[in-house]
Amino acid sequence: MIQASVDRRPGRTVALLLASLACIVMLRLGVQQGASMPAGCRIDPSTASRAELAMLPGVGPSLARAIILERTAGGPFRSIDDLTRVKGIGPARLAALRPWLRLEGAP
Repeated sequence: MIQASVDRRPGRTVALLLASLACIVMLRLGVQQGASMPAGCRIDPSTASRAELAMLPGVGPSLARAIILERTAGGPFRSIDDLTRVKGIGPARLAALRPWLRLEGAP
């Protein structure tokens, strides 16, 4: 008989939920541009607002605007690597941004 594995560490689940909630609150309340992202907070570049994008390390208002313009013109980003379509995002900047990004529906 096969048994499913269940995470029996409620403390870890609570910590993850609190970290997610903190991330959402900071993003929705409009943390100042240029402020650092909280640990564990990841955003979707295909749906993020200009203010959310500007909070990413190395991304200011101009690059955030360029990301939004590119996704409007070229469609949503299907992978994180698609961000290289944006002028100003090369391999080095993409590598720095990767830990802060996620795509909805991506594995």
